Amino acid sequence: MPDTSFIIPLILQSALIPFAVALGLLFALRRLPLLALVPAIALAGGFIAAYFAAFHTQWSAVPHTATDWLPYIALFGVIGALASENAPQAATRLLSRLVISLVAVTLVVWPALASLGTTKAVALAGAAAVLITMAWTLLAASGESRPTPAPLLAIVAGGAGMVLMMDSSAALGQSSGALAAALAACTLFNLPRARAAFSATATGTAVLLLGVLLTNAYLYASFSPVYLALLIGALLADPVVAGVDHLRRREGGAGSWITAAVLTAVPVLTTIGLAVKTMQESGGY
Repeated sequence: MPDTSFIIPLILQSALIPFAVALGLLFALRRLPLLALVPAIALAGGFIAAYFAAFHTQWSAVPHTATDWLPYIALFGVIGALASENAPQAATRLLSRLVISLVAVTLVVWPALASLGTTKAVALAGAAAVLITMAWTLLAASGESRPTPAPLLAIVAGGAGMVLMMDSSAALGQSSGALAAALAACTLFNLPRARAAFSATATGTAVLLLGVLLTNAYLYASFSPVYLALLIGALLADPVVAGVDHLRRREGGAGSWITAAVLTAVPVLTTIGLAVKTMQESGGY
C-alpha cells in the first residue's frame, strides 16, 4: 500500500494553516480604518505562517539562499504595494511598481550572480521585474470594477504549486500552494458581501509573491519556460476580458467573470497536463 503519511502534513502546512491564518486576520482586522491594507496583511500573514510551519528549521534570518528571502519579500511586498498604490499619479505608481518588483527579483537572482554572470543576471532580473509589473498593473486595473483577481490568482498559484510539486521543487510548490490557500481565504471572506474587497495593494502583494516564486523556480529548479509562458498567459486572461468589455461598453457581469475564469483555467490545466505527461515519460508517475 502506498505511503500516504506525508499527505496530512502537506495539506496542513500548504493549505489549512495559510487559509486559517489569512481568514483569521481578515476577521480580526476587518474594522481597520485603512481597509485596503487588510487583505494584503492577511495574504502575507497566511503565506508567512505556512512558510515557517514547513521550513522553520531550514530558514536563516540572515539569508543565504533565495528562499530565505521569501518572508522578507512578503512583508516588503505589503509595505511597498501600499506605498505604490497611494502614489498620486499613474506614472509614479507604475514606476514604483517596477522598482518594487526589481528589488524583489534581485534578491532572488543575487545568490546566482557568480554562476550566471552579471549580464545574464541583470537581464533575468529586468525581464522578471517587467513581467511582474505588467501583471500587477493589469490585474489591479481590472480589479477596480471586478471581484475576479483573488479567485483567478488563486487558480494560477494553485496550478503553479501542483506543477512545481510534480516537476521542479516541493518547497516552492508548497509555498505557491500556500499563496493559493491565502487567496482562497480572501475570496471566501468576501462572498457574503465585499467586507474587505481585494484591493490593488493586495493584488500587488499576491502578484509579487507569485512572480518571485516562479523566478526562483526558473532559476534554481529548472522550471520549464513553456510552463512559465502558460501561467503568465493565465494571469493576463482577466485583464483581456475586462478590456474587451470596456471596448464594447458593457458591464462585466457573471458571464464575463465566468469567461475570464475559463480562460484562466485552460492554460493552468494545460500546464498541469504537460507536467503529468513529463512525469509519465520519465517513469515518475
